[in-house]
Amino acid sequence: MRIELKGLHAKGFHGVRDYERRDGQEFVVDIALTGPAPWADALPATVDYSQVANMVVGAIQGTPFDLIETLASSIAEKLLDDWPSVRAASVKVHKPNAPLKVGFDDVICQVKRRRKHPATEFVLSLGTNLGELDENLRQGLNALSATPGIDLTACSSVYLTNPVDVGENTQPKYHNLVAMGLTTLEPHELLRQTASIETRLGRTRPYPHAPRVIDIDIIAMGDAAINDDELTLPHPRAWQRAFVLIPWLEIAPHGKLPQGRLQDLITSLDTGTVVKTSAIW
Repeated sequence: MRIELKGLHAKGFHGVRDYERRDGQEFVVDIALTGPAPWADALPATVDYSQVANMVVGAIQGTPFDLIETLASSIAEKLLDDWPSVRAASVKVHKPNAPLKVGFDDVICQVKRRRKHPATEFVLSLGTNLGELDENLRQGLNALSATPGIDLTACSSVYLTNPVDVGENTQPKYHNLVAMGLTTLEPHELLRQTASIETRLGRTRPYPHAPRVIDIDIIAMGDAAINDDELTLPHPRAWQRAFVLIPWLEIAPHGKLPQGRLQDLITSLDTGTVVKTSAIW
């Protein structure tokens, strides 16, 4: 898939001359992105080109550079950093009012960048049992896909599940799903971003295992093996949770955890309490 945005323009202050830095001038940017086709007919399933456009305009208006070559390179690198599913980016920076003493139509610098190292694959489990359940899940997915450095690549159906580890407390059933994606973030930064999304969407923690508007757990992240006060990866109890394994298996038939393959782990669990309801989109 290829996405092109042409003619993004804004006033910037790039150049080597004093008056260019002082007065500014218009710059125009064209970009082309190469990546996978959308996996669903929904905005989180693809690159949001409105966000791309905002980023490019912000770069034009932002830190001044002497050279448009540097501006083009910085935009290309940020495209690859903020949208992990993008495999290659081409950036053209036009400087139609360049200070030349001859007649000309345009000055153009083109930079092409290809991702040198693949982004890290992650698996997230999302759950909710308060409010408009499927809408909560959609808002969670939208917020994840809008976060720089996170792209979603697959999402399971929604499953109706019983509360787990709640003791004698009575609370509503959950709607759960599993999402997979790519990220350029480090594990603890991904954790901070998911926690921030939970807070923004209204999650509170009055007591352990309380009902929640949204819950986003990191189940696995590449080959990361972490065990500290903030984060344990892979998730230490995922292999025992049918509400994680069943939706995960739906979108990753060959998925596995350190304890074994998903399809094998599920055979020892009670799957009758995990019921598929509908697709999220």
